[in-house]
Amino acid sequence: MSSYGQTCITNFILLRFPSMKRILIVRVDKLGDFCHSLPAISLLKRSMPDAQIDVIVSPLIHSLACQFDCIDNLLIYKKDDPNLVELIKAKGYDAAIVMHSHKDMTKVIKAAGIPYRLGQRRKWFQYLYTHRAPLNRSACLKPEWRYCTDHIEYFLCQQYIPPADIKWRLWDVSEERAQWQQFYGKTANEKLIFIHPGSGGSEGSLSPAQFATMADVIAKESGVEVKFIVTFGPTEEPLAASVVELITADGHDALMAKPIKDIGEFSRSLVAADMMIAGSTGPLHVASLHNAITVGFYPHGSRDDKIRWQTLSDDYKRLSFSPPMGERTGEDLSLIDAKYVGSQAALKLKSLNPLSINI
Repeated sequence: MSSYGQTCITNFILLRFPSMKRILIVRVDKLGDFCHSLPAISLLKRSMPDAQIDVIVSPLIHSLACQFDCIDNLLIYKKDDPNLVELIKAKGYDAAIVMHSHKDMTKVIKAAGIPYRLGQRRKWFQYLYTHRAPLNRSACLKPEWRYCTDHIEYFLCQQYIPPADIKWRLWDVSEERAQWQQFYGKTANEKLIFIHPGSGGSEGSLSPAQFATMADVIAKESGVEVKFIVTFGPTEEPLAASVVELITADGHDALMAKPIKDIGEFSRSLVAADMMIAGSTGPLHVASLHNAITVGFYPHGSRDDKIRWQTLSDDYKRLSFSPPMGERTGEDLSLIDAKYVGSQAALKLKSLNPLSINI
């Protein structure tokens, strides 16, 4: 429990707000951001089980967000939607919590007349909030999901509501694992290693050659049979195809991921993954919801993104790599040693697999 939670339990709150019955959570950015908000949304629902907890998300996220029972209702954010203010006003929300600074949605909840509006103490439009949580995400001192739960604990403290325990393992579709592994062509004792070479608009990614080098080392040093599944988003299919071509040219089993109808189904399908290798992008964080081994790549300019954007997998299942810190070097992911990454990933895979053999 953070200092906000301790304060809520031990200190008397002088200003207490009316009972909050309808609360809107605003998280309208990308896939990975939503994944990191889930522990916070769950915390709020378990702390206020009788309250209605609604979440507004981008259209892309809807098919995933609807699978979590800590969310009562979903709203869809579309930029410049002329009806959004009236829609939200009609819901009669007592509070809105903006999980990450978003100018357009901050204006919308102000125009909708929501009486309690909580955001971060940053950005010029913070004056539109009625309350501001003193978060400092840019310091990268803790994981993003923990900043999100701090945000909710700050809200609960102001309502004089003790926060429930924090849980981050929230999605169990393990009974579908065999089904999805069959979908991706797993045979016998193979381990399915997923690679997502695209960036999805995040902090960049590695080259196809770097991914192929990692795959080659993993296949040779892990002591297990492996199959590489290369996933891709819109416009990323040629990139994925080039990675598959390079891996198969090295004599290893690799294939393009089969198309799936939406993000929700794709996210469920990642329960098949034994390991996910990617930059800090949505699929990496989704795979961590299933507690897969994650191998992530992060820039290292003036801050340590691998701390803030570490995945939700257990500590011993996380590997993270960055280029040398510096204004120029820290943004250049081509400086990451692909052979070293492959060796570390192979070692991790081998240590977690009792059937590994010496090759």
